[in-house]
Amino acid sequence: MKKLLIPFLFFVVLSSCHQDDKDPEVNILGYWHLVEMTNSLTHNTSNEEAVDFSEKYIFNDDGTFIKLTNKIKENGKLLTVPEQALGVYEMIPSDNSVFLYELILTFDTNLALVANCGEGNQEFMYINNSKKLTNFTWAACDGPGFIYSKK
Repeated sequence: MKKLLIPFLFFVVLSSCHQDDKDPEVNILGYWHLVEMTNSLTHNTSNEEAVDFSEKYIFNDDGTFIKLTNKIKENGKLLTVPEQALGVYEMIPSDNSVFLYELILTFDTNLALVANCGEGNQEFMYINNSKKLTNFTWAACDGPGFIYSKK
């Protein structure tokens, strides 16, 4: 009986310690870089090489984010040191079949970097089925749409 009990207990212990080795469907944590920009009026798109500035979001596991950009300022030159904004984000599963998740970003600093139609301190972003992060908040006021990819 002891001979059967030891292998049985060994099997139970091993099977109870089994973890699912699959990666999560989407891991928001890390760096997301601008890879495409869309003109909301003409629907023309510019890929990463054609966009004349760089922009990225860094999502942390404590629910905070950093947005960095070196967009052209009034003088027509890129910033040599990127501007940054800090805030918190919430990731919600989407009911829409086109999107996997909705992200609500609430900015605590540098509200001039909020990509919306000038209303408040929030951006609304979505992770689509291609696992790209999209922000078309400015499209409501004829602004550009942005697509980010994790690198």
